[in-house]
Amino acid sequence: MKKIFAVLLFLSICLIPHFNVQAEEVRIKYNKLNGIAYNRTLDGKFKTNIATMFQMGDRIAYCIEPGVEITNNYYDIYTEWDIVNMSDELKEYIEKIGYYGYDFPGHKTNYYYIAAQELIWKAVRPELEVTWTTGKNFTGEVIDISKEKNEILSLVHQHDLRPSFSEKIVKDETGKTIILNDENDVLDEFEISDSKYHTIAKDGNKLTITLNEKVVPEETITLKRKHYDNSPLLIYSNGESQKLAALRITTDKDTFLKIQNEEIPEVIEVPNTGFISMNGLLATTLVGVGFVLFKCH
Repeated sequence: MKKIFAVLLFLSICLIPHFNVQAEEVRIKYNKLNGIAYNRTLDGKFKTNIATMFQMGDRIAYCIEPGVEITNNYYDIYTEWDIVNMSDELKEYIEKIGYYGYDFPGHKTNYYYIAAQELIWKAVRPELEVTWTTGKNFTGEVIDISKEKNEILSLVHQHDLRPSFSEKIVKDETGKTIILNDENDVLDEFEISDSKYHTIAKDGNKLTITLNEKVVPEETITLKRKHYDNSPLLIYSNGESQKLAALRITTDKDTFLKIQNEEIPEVIEVPNTGFISMNGLLATTLVGVGFVLFKCH
């Protein structure tokens, strides 16, 4: 009987889904944003309160389940989205909103925090209605955060733009210099991998490539979007309590540029005024000055 129980226990443990947990738990900290209140209607229910910036350890987090109450003070930490029931497209979109929200350089204001929170709420529940005021129950003055929301959305929509010459092949003769101007104006947001054969210099949205003096194999250069820090995505969950997230982008894919160089055609001057054709050589008449002979390979 003990053997059967041991086998069943082993199987039950093996069959339980395993999520990527970074730490056992973290305690939620409530930072009240005095002078900012939300007035929210969802599923026919109205709720108003002073806005809160949620802090989990050293990370700023957002609520990702509008309408769900926070019922626990301690949360498990996950480094992947597995615990959240959302489409991949919605997760990717929310990551970008949070990335360009409060933590983004130049955005560390309370208005940027609530702007990102509103955009996340509406991404999850589009029918949600919210008005921000200086007091609860629509009292005080209405707070306009359209500037902050538009700035975040502009950055989100630009995020997937790549340099206009990415995924293309550029080539010229050995020793020549190629200048590429990024028409999408995003090159400065990308890191360029080192070249084994050529000299590459980036200046703002201009890429200058000086080709090797000798013919070399085709080379692939990687273009990787830069991030403002290396903090990971963290998801906070505990039972039925509201889930929160400290958001970073996990879906970026590198792009590339291929470089080729080729021999300079050999030019031979021949003092002749007629047309000549011989093994592999073609000449075009240049009356009075001879003709230029190109060697065909």
